[in-house]
Parts: sequence; C-alpha cells; structure tokens
Amino acid sequence: MARTMKVEVPVASQNQTRLKATKAHHHEPSASSSPIAVEQDTDMVDLHDVDQNAAASTQNPNQLSAVTNESPETLDYDSDTGLELLGQGMKAFVTLIQDLRDLGVEELVLPLPKICVLGDQSTGKSSLIEGISGIKVPRSVGTCTRCPLEINLTATNPGTAWRCTIYLQKSYMYEGSQLLPSSGKYVKAQGATRARPLGPWQPQHLPESFLFFRTSNKADIPRALQLAQLATLNPGADPVKYIPGKNSLIDERMQVKFSPNVVRLDITAPDVPNLSFYDLPGVINQAEVPEEEYLVKLVANLAKSYIKTENCINLLAMPMTDDPANSTASKLIHELDAQNRTIGVLTKPDRVQSGESLAQWIDILNGKKFKLGHGYYVVKNNPDPNVNHVVARQEEDVFFTENQPWSHTLSLHHNRFGTLKLQGILSKRLTEQIKSSLPQITERVRSKTAEIIARLKELPEPPEGNLSLKILQKIVVFEREIHKHIDGGSQQFPFQKEWYATVMQFRSTIAFSYPRLSLSDLLIVDQSPGRLPFRPSSTSTPSRWRSEAIAIDSDDEADAAQPYTPTSNSKRKPSTKASQSSPPKRARLQDVPRYVVSPNSATSGLDRASIDRAAPYAKRFSLTEIRNILQDAHVGLPNHIHPEATKCMIKESLSHWDEPLDELLRFTGQSCLAMILERASEVFSIWQGTQFFDVVLDVCKAFFDEKFANQTASAKCFLDIERRKALTCHEDAMRAASERAFATLDQACRNERARAALAKDVPTWDENLTDRVKKDKLDKAADQLGPNPYVDELRALSNVRGYYECAFARFVDNIYQGVEAGLLTVCRDELSTALKQRIGLEEKDGMDPPEYPGIC
Repeated sequence: MARTMKVEVPVASQNQTRLKATKAHHHEPSASSSPIAVEQDTDMVDLHDVDQNAAASTQNPNQLSAVTNESPETLDYDSDTGLELLGQGMKAFVTLIQDLRDLGVEELVLPLPKICVLGDQSTGKSSLIEGISGIKVPRSVGTCTRCPLEINLTATNPGTAWRCTIYLQKSYMYEGSQLLPSSGKYVKAQGATRARPLGPWQPQHLPESFLFFRTSNKADIPRALQLAQLATLNPGADPVKYIPGKNSLIDERMQVKFSPNVVRLDITAPDVPNLSFYDLPGVINQAEVPEEEYLVKLVANLAKSYIKTENCINLLAMPMTDDPANSTASKLIHELDAQNRTIGVLTKPDRVQSGESLAQWIDILNGKKFKLGHGYYVVKNNPDPNVNHVVARQEEDVFFTENQPWSHTLSLHHNRFGTLKLQGILSKRLTEQIKSSLPQITERVRSKTAEIIARLKELPEPPEGNLSLKILQKIVVFEREIHKHIDGGSQQFPFQKEWYATVMQFRSTIAFSYPRLSLSDLLIVDQSPGRLPFRPSSTSTPSRWRSEAIAIDSDDEADAAQPYTPTSNSKRKPSTKASQSSPPKRARLQDVPRYVVSPNSATSGLDRASIDRAAPYAKRFSLTEIRNILQDAHVGLPNHIHPEATKCMIKESLSHWDEPLDELLRFTGQSCLAMILERASEVFSIWQGTQFFDVVLDVCKAFFDEKFANQTASAKCFLDIERRKALTCHEDAMRAASERAFATLDQACRNERARAALAKDVPTWDENLTDRVKKDKLDKAADQLGPNPYVDELRALSNVRGYYECAFARFVDNIYQGVEAGLLTVCRDELSTALKQRIGLEEKDGMDPPEYPGIC
C-alpha cells in the first residue's frame, strides 16, 4: 500500500465530544460493554505497517510451501507443531482483521474477511472444527452447535502457555417466547419473515461483550463451551450463573433452540495458526415438533446472513455417506450464488462405498459435478474425543497414504487429502481475501471517519458557566410556551381554537347521527268501503309526483314533515319555519333547554356538509323493525310501550359513538403531542443533535403518552356508562324533545301516506292542473286517510329521540371536560416538573450536581 492510514474512529460519548476508538476492553462477569470502547489514549492500528510486515514475511517461499497445494508430501508429527504450518508469515494480516473487528469496524463500516464453516446437521462438522483448531467441542447428545462460534487463533512467542478466553457476544435481543417452568416447555415464537429474517431475534443498537471464562487447560473447553452456549440459549437468564464453578446446580433447559448471538473463543499459544473462523449451526431440514417449524427458516436465514457477504470464504462440509444432491447447506450456497467463494470439505471418507457411489465422488473431485470455486478437500477425523490432535493427524496421513482408493486410484488428488492440506488452503485464501479487501477497508474507514468528524463539528460546544441555571431557564421558557398554546387567547397560539373546532365537529357528528325512520315499508290504510291496505312502490308512482317526495330517512326531517307543495323541477330550498306543533302545557318549548339546535335554525352554524357527514353513522329503524321490537317486549296492554323495548332501541342508537370518539382522541393526541414537541425543539434548539436534546424530547413524549393513555381509558369509561343504562334527570327536556320528534315523525308519515294514496289515482288527474289545485287535492287526500296506524311505532321512536338529545349532550360535555382537565391542563401544569425531575434539577441540597448526558 502506498499510503499510510491509521484507524481512528471518533465516537460521541456522554462526557466527550471528540474521541478515538480503541480496541475493546472486555469486562469481568459483573459488567458488560460494547465491542467499541473509548479512551483518550488510543492504541493505533497502522494498515501500512501491517502490509509491509506481511509482505516481508512472504518473501521467503519456503515459509509458505507447507500451506499451499504444493505442500511437501511428508510432514513432521514429532510434536503438536503441525498447526504452525497454517498462517506462517500471515500473522500480521489475520491479527489486523481481528483488531479491526474488536474496534467495531464490522458493525460501523463493512463486513470484514472471514471463514465460515457450514453444513447440514450430523455431517462431521464438529470433528472438522476440532481438526482445524486443535480444541475439543461438546459431542454429547443434544449439544450440537446451536449458536455461531467465533474461534480466533493467535500464535504467541515460543515458551508461552496455551490460553483460552471465552466471551458471549450479544448483538441481538430476543422478543419471542418464554420457557414455561411448570411444563418445561416454551410457547411458539414468532416465525421468520422478510421483515424479520431471524424471527423473534432483533438487532440491538450497540453489541455487548461479556467475559465468560478463562482457562489454561484444554480439558476445560468442552464443558465451558457447553455452558457458554447454554447461557446464550437462555437470553432471559443471568449468564453469570452458567459460568463454570459458579453454580453447582445448573438448569440445563433451553429457553430457545437456536440463537444468532455468538460465543467467541480467543486462543493464544505458540503452536497454533493465525486464523479466525466461524462455526455456524447445522442447517436443518425438518423440525422435531410442529411448534418448532419456524426454526427451519430461522437457521437457514442465520446461515445466509454470513455466507452472502462478498468477503466471506465458505467452508461447506458434506459427508461421503450422503447424497450431495440432498445437502440443504449446498442449496443455500447456490441460492446466494456463492460457489466461487466456497471450499468443499468431504468428511467420513472411511465409510464411502465402492462402485457407483465412489464414481460420483471421483466426479466431484474432478470438478464434473457440484462444482465449487475452490474445489473439494477430503479429511478424516477420529471420532474418539480422547485422541489428541497430533495422533489424529498421524492416523489421517496413514489412512490416505496406505488405503485404496486414496493411495492409488485418487492419488492425483493427494494434495487435497488431509486436514493440514485444508489448513494450508484456508490460510492462503484468507490471506488473499484480506489483502484484496485492505484498500476497500482503508477507504471505507477513512470515509466513515470523515463522516463522524463532520457530525461532531455540527454538535454545539460544551456550555460554559452554570449549566444547571441555563437548563432551568430554558425549562421555564418551555413552561410558559406550553401555557400560552394550551390556554390560547390570540392568533399566535391557535391550538386551543383548532382543538375546540374539532370538539364542535365531534358534537355535530354525534348530534346529527340521531336515530332515523325509514318509510320504505309504509302501508297505506284507506278508510273507504271495499278498499284494502296497499304498499306504495316506485313502479306505481309517476316520477313527477315522487321527485319531490322526501322520506323520513332524509337528513332534513323538517323538510320531510312540511305539507306537500308541488314545485318545478328545481331543487327546493330548506324551510326555515319552525314546527307548528303546539307545546305541551306542562313544559312549554321556550322554557326548556334544547340540546339539539335545529338544522334549519339560523343559529346552528352548521352547513349541509356537516349534516351529511354525520348521517352515515345514524341508526335507521324501519316501521317493521320497530313493531317487531315492541312485540318482543309486549305485556298485553294496548298503547303501552315496555321499557325494555325503549332500552333496546336506545342501545342500538348509541352503538356508533365509538368511531367519532376515536377520531376525536386521535386528533387530540396527534395535535397536542406535535405542539409539545415543536415547543420543546424550539426552546432547547441550542442543544439539538446532542443526547440531552433527545432526552428532553423522550421525556416529553413519555409523559404525554402516559397521560393520553389515562384519558383515553377515561373516555372509554364514559362511553361504557352511557351504553350500560339509560338514565337522565332532565325529564322536562326529554319530554319536550320527544314531543317535537313525534310531531315531526307524524307529519312526515302523514305526507308520505297522502302521496302514496294520490299515486293510485294519478291517471284521473289533468296534466294541466295548477300546483294550487294539486295541493288542495293532496290535503283532501290526507284528511280522508283516517287515523295513523303506526302511532305506537312513532311514539316509541320519538321517546328514543328525546332521550338521545339528552344523552348525547351529556356525553359530549363529559368528553370535552375530561380531555381539557385530564390531559391538556395536566400537560400545561405538570410537564415541566416531570422534565426537571428526569434531568435532576430537583435534587436536595448537599447532593452532587446532576450530570447532563451529551452536553457536558
């Protein structure tokens, strides 16, 4: 590399505005931290120096002869030094990637070069890992790899001791099922979807690293790994209780079957290769029980998240006892078009069958079937975990050199037989991948550094002077702003005016969605001898007579109740005359408050659009429906309406109040919260972009959300009370409203009957008759109809209408007053106090001054 670039990643913290990223410092089990730690004294990683050192190491070809495809055929097994062959001269490159990963570059910048081992379950993958790393992994029943293992091998100076440190890397939060202690089972978790590829596992903002275990004894690794994996598979438990030696009674049940969080092993020794790789959970084809079917897709998506990155070298394990066409892991490789970055590893060669099966594997080794970019290697591992690494490699070499078909038929591929040959190609490919990625890493780190520096420059300078006083002054200003906007009183503060307009719209929607009457099933009763009742139909009524007929389910009942007056085809204007009905002596209309302003009154302030908007909500009763309700509650007395019938009709008339109420609450919540956040953003703008600014907004939103939830529950309670039982003390008001409603309904029913009766005799009419004559005939027809046969039905509906006027006014006032007092006034009077308490400005005398995150 021609240029020198030092890795400096500035990050913002609570007490520093310009910092440099350093290597992660892992805490003891009592604490956890992010992979990115910050200090003022930084340990810099110089990519130029690493590149030069690695290049110097590779000048001697003899150092690399043992790790390429041209490796010598004879190897020295006198001691556990075979692993030293891997990565000789490449230590600087591998160490560099490990350092960059520790710095958090992979999370902040781009994926780093890595090796990932994958395969189906029971493919010999565990033995392969042991052969590469020299460590023993758990092999007992139920201890298969259930979370990714990151294994970092670092060579140290001769004479130093073998050491291993295990960390739990937490990058995902679990949002799924919980273990049921009573049954020992867990409920079904959310399955993997396109939006949530890992199902109940969601990435967390900052990864955490927990130091789990340290040891200098290789024999400790299998049990320590088992417990580390168990801690990862119980995300709801404290990982400390799984540390070896901390707890003699360890609950080995698993809350989850698989986890994307990583168990990391850092191994240092003078006789290990410089290598870093991941062991992924085995891909599964079918769940053990139907409730775990989602795990099939979850594990597949976890594997995809690793192998899809361009900087990943994939190590695909396939047993020679199975048909490679059935390998699910191989299908994932082809699905992601990652064949060119994949090395195939064939395991269990001692169990391959001769004949057709052997011919297939020969074709695979020759690249004729299931071709991969880096070809295939064959390894044989001793299934006995008590056999040490050196002996296993010696036995493997004897197997390939003394047994058919490896020693003769397949001797042309001898440089691809054995774990050491595989280690060699891994070292070579990983080194090539690292070297080719360094320019991109350098550029991306530089770009990210510039981006962070630019963002840091946008931050305000740390405040000088008495910071508590400055913050308190801003809170006082904020409190005054909230008071002005909630109280209103001028054009500068329109919130109160806009909210009141919304309340009035809510009132008009409830008021004008009163229960209606539909006359579609009206029967005309003619008192003339020999005449039978008949039902009017649109087919028997000429359009010239029905065009002006307004049914009682119209939104303008005053018009419907007016005597019929034929006009031209032009649309009639709404009548502004008041009802001609005489008021009852006990309660004259002018003495009783009217809860509903008539739509025709000039004082209503509502246009036709407001009435039309409310009409769809209204309950429409037909005469037949009302008669059925009355008959269901009939007590055997004539002209008597049972209270249960009225109660039933009232309940149906109030059934639509949910939607208008929800609309009012939704608008109130959105507009009020927006006003509060706008005021906070404006008042505290000098700290915009800091963590303190975010805390202020979060406190305001949390406070409002709590109060709004309380008020919503209160409003729903008012609605439930209205529906539970019909009650009112305004007897005079309800009686007057019922009489008005009855007069309107009776007149409308009379007019509709007269129109229908005239429709029968239309052929006798002279088309040249004047409108005046037609009106006289209509009035005469109405007089001849006789008594209204639907008096009970009209009286029942008018009683419901009378109660509706009282109930809706009470309900609207309760909602209006409740929101005003329980939400707006509370925000006005208590929000600033909550802000002071959260920031710490109300500490007692003698206590340490509060710390303000992000601004000091």
